[in-house]
Amino acid sequence: MLALAFGKLKQRVVWRLKGTKLISYKTFLSGYIPSFLGSNIKVVDWLPQNDLLGHKDIKAFVTHVGHNSLYESAYHGVPVVAVPLFADQFANAKKAEHFGLGLTVNHRSTTVQQLVETIELVVREPRFKQSAMRISSLLKDRPRSPLQETCDWIEYVIRHGGARHLKAQVFNIPWYQYYLLDVMAFIVAMVTLVVMVIRLSCACLCRLCCERSSDKTKKD
Repeated sequence: MLALAFGKLKQRVVWRLKGTKLISYKTFLSGYIPSFLGSNIKVVDWLPQNDLLGHKDIKAFVTHVGHNSLYESAYHGVPVVAVPLFADQFANAKKAEHFGLGLTVNHRSTTVQQLVETIELVVREPRFKQSAMRISSLLKDRPRSPLQETCDWIEYVIRHGGARHLKAQVFNIPWYQYYLLDVMAFIVAMVTLVVMVIRLSCACLCRLCCERSSDKTKKD
């Protein structure tokens, strides 16, 4: 379905399809991946997604909208066609629609024509690109770039001789506390104490019962 839909688009499509190098003729015949692809489709086993989304000619991103995909597309101002599959992807797809970043497609019920129309609508309608660029400008608007902030902190650590005051206190505790051995020893001791108290209580009750029964037999 994806291959047929991508083949009907006017744009060129870069499709990351894992395991394409291992695809055999039998796999094609089995129906998992079509044996034909449109001339506008380039299938690759891996691609630098973040770099590709940063390219000026990218029109839209068909994605399962995992967290990384959603944040990278939002940062670069690329509208999305969300195809959520499981877990957090459904919530991410709703976020994308809510903020006007793109549209969602149900992979269980959509058809080739519906998918084509959704992609073309996201590419053609300027409101999706405008919303994506607005979110991108919000994410990129910061006093200093990540590279500059990294340099600032490196110089800070150098100036203060390693900045030991910023290190987590976990590095200063004994090894037995680090591995929570003292906590485990306390729990084991408490459980042992409770078991011993229960056993002693049961033993005392048994003795009392035995003594009372023996006294009754003597009186009889």
